[in-house]
Amino acid sequence: MKLWVLFKESLRYVLRSRLLVLLLVFSFLLHYVGLSIVKNTFFSEQGLIAAVGPRQGMFVSLYLSLFMGVFLAVIYGVWMVPYLHQGERSLLTFVLPVTKWSHPLVYFFTFLILFLLECLILVGSFGWVFGKEVLLQPRFSWSALFFCLVLVGLVGEFLLFCSAVLSLVIGQLSTIFVMAGAFISMQVLGTLFRFGLDQYAQDQGGKLLTTYQIYRYLPPLGELIFTLKQTYSQGLFPTHQFFSWLVWLFILILLFRWVIRYPRT
Repeated sequence: MKLWVLFKESLRYVLRSRLLVLLLVFSFLLHYVGLSIVKNTFFSEQGLIAAVGPRQGMFVSLYLSLFMGVFLAVIYGVWMVPYLHQGERSLLTFVLPVTKWSHPLVYFFTFLILFLLECLILVGSFGWVFGKEVLLQPRFSWSALFFCLVLVGLVGEFLLFCSAVLSLVIGQLSTIFVMAGAFISMQVLGTLFRFGLDQYAQDQGGKLLTTYQIYRYLPPLGELIFTLKQTYSQGLFPTHQFFSWLVWLFILILLFRWVIRYPRT
C-alpha cells in the first residue's frame, strides 16, 4: 500500500512538471515528421526509381525511439529523481515510513510507463504514416520489434539510474556533460571497433589496446545501434546483450540505493 502511494506521487510529479509530457508530445511530432520525410524519399537503384518502404521506415522509428528513450531517461534521472533526495526535501524523504528499496522500484516502474507511452507513439505514428494495414500484414515481424523495444527499454532504465546516481553525487549540470560525453564517446568507439579497429589495437598494442580492453568491460552502449539493426533484421533475441544490460542495471540500482542511504543536504 505504501509503495502504491509513493508510485502515485511519482506519477503526479511527472504530470505536474509537464516536462516529460512535453517530451512525449515532441516525440510524436518527431516520429510523424521523420517518417513522413522517409516515406516521400526516393532513391535510384540500377536505373530504377524506388521509394523507401515500411521496413526502412521501421528502422528509422526504432532509432528515433532510441534517441527519445535516452533523452527521457536522462532528463528524468537528472532533474526529477533527485528531487526527493537532496536539499531540505531529503530530510523529509528520509523519515518516510517506507523502505529505501521502494524508491528505485517506483522510479523503475514510472519510467517503464513513460517508455510504454513512447512505444505507443512509435506504433501509432508508423501506422498513421504507412497505414495500419502494414502492421496487420503477416510478414510484419512483431516479435523482432518487441525484442528491439525490450532492449531499448532496458538501456533506458540503466541510463535513468546512471544519471540519477551521478546527479546526486556530482551535481545535475556536471551529469549532463558527463552523460553526453560518455554517450558520444561510446558511439564513436563502438563504430571504430566494429569496423576493424579492435584487430588493429590487438596488433599494435599500447594505449589503443588498453582502450579496447577497457571498452570491452563497459556497458555495450557503442554496439546498441548495430544490435538493434541485427535484431530487427534477423528476428533473433539478443540474449548476450540483454543479460549484459540486466547486470549493469542491477549494479546501478544497488549504487542508487547506496547513495540515498542518508539525506544529501
